[in-house]
Amino acid sequence: MKDFFANKSIKALAVTLAVVVVVGIFGAVGSPFASTVVGFLTNGLSQVTYAVSSAATQKTYEQLASENQQLKSENADLRTQLVDYYDVKSENQRLWKYYNIKKENPDYTLVPATVIRRDSGDDYYSFTLDVGSAMGVHLQDIVVTENGLVGFVSAINGANCKVTTVLSPDIQAGAIEKKTKDTGIISGRAGYCDKNLTTLTKINATATIKEGDIIVTSGIGGIYPENIIVGKVQSTQFNQDDATKYAVIKPYEDIKSVTDVVIITDFKNKGEIKTDSQND
Repeated sequence: MKDFFANKSIKALAVTLAVVVVVGIFGAVGSPFASTVVGFLTNGLSQVTYAVSSAATQKTYEQLASENQQLKSENADLRTQLVDYYDVKSENQRLWKYYNIKKENPDYTLVPATVIRRDSGDDYYSFTLDVGSAMGVHLQDIVVTENGLVGFVSAINGANCKVTTVLSPDIQAGAIEKKTKDTGIISGRAGYCDKNLTTLTKINATATIKEGDIIVTSGIGGIYPENIIVGKVQSTQFNQDDATKYAVIKPYEDIKSVTDVVIITDFKNKGEIKTDSQND
């Protein structure tokens, strides 16, 4: 009780009430002075009452600071949850893209991967993936997307691997045109890689391969699974140096900007050498 009356606002309210009572007594006899004083004090009483009410409900700086910090913490948690949601959504979308590859090739063992770095010094657009031997990836494993062949694993460590692409002369993949049975070797060459083009070399001189034909891997050699789409024939050319025929192939995948791929780490007949006759 003593603390209650120590409050300045409470004291002012008590004094005001006392004066109002006194003036009210005089006001009963109709004094003009009393009316004036009553009006003045009534206004003062309203202000004091508002001050008392505000003081009772006003939050301290410490309370506001605590609530602000709590809101910041909750917002940070929500942002983290949102980022996690988008990560999961992106991962699900990425995995779903390869569902058909697995469905059509149940013998494939697949490892999804993401491009984390591109080799600016490589003219044939090699890149590094975020998976390595710790995830079961091996040298020479084949790298594809839902659109077709991308390249092969040419270097590896525990956490990462490097991919040499179909635009590079270092790739040597047996390939075939399914309708005509014309065969050749997929190998990139300078002059075409910047246009996202590769070539089908060592084509037989009597081959009837033509623009618009679809080229797929043959499976010869046991390194590449058969029937992986490589691309479409854009044109046929003759190499004037050795008078051999080759075809310019446009991959269905944009090798220069691909971001998500899948590595085929195992498949049926891996390592088995086939002959051309076995593709008939």
